[in-house]
Amino acid sequence: MKNEWVWYGGATSVDFVNTRRRRHADPVDYLGSPEDLARWLRAAKLSEDPGPIDGELLTQARELRDAIDALLTGPATQPSIATLNAWLAAPRLELQDGVPALAEPGDARHALQRLTLDAVHLLTGPDRDRVRICPGPKCGGRFLDRSGGRRRWCSMAVCGNRAKAAKHRATALPG
Repeated sequence: MKNEWVWYGGATSVDFVNTRRRRHADPVDYLGSPEDLARWLRAAKLSEDPGPIDGELLTQARELRDAIDALLTGPATQPSIATLNAWLAAPRLELQDGVPALAEPGDARHALQRLTLDAVHLLTGPDRDRVRICPGPKCGGRFLDRSGGRRRWCSMAVCGNRAKAAKHRATALPG
């Protein structure tokens, strides 16, 4: 499978949300198998050895991804909050200087807990209002705009370039 991972989100949890494309004619889920999840966790440097991942954990990971996305892009809903809280209640969390942290690095479940913590820090921190959705017609990628409100595209090299090329073609063609 071609590597479809994108890393323009600005936070690991946002990059995780971007493993699903929503604006294609047929939405694409790049976490199609347990092996895909293991590859993504390794590529994101969240786990060197995610260990065995079964269908149930893959389903839970997708639910976590969708809950994070819902909380990033819309009003908080009870199901999305409950999903994050379930991951936060996992036994591998401990307090370090009064802040929740993960006890020891490890498998896929541990990596997903780290993603949850990243999402909670984003959702409750100053970057919460900087989450944007790329307006590209086939994109919809999520990203953090740290440009002071000037960033429009997920990636200037991809969606931004396509938009500029389309605008140029529209203005260059006789009428």
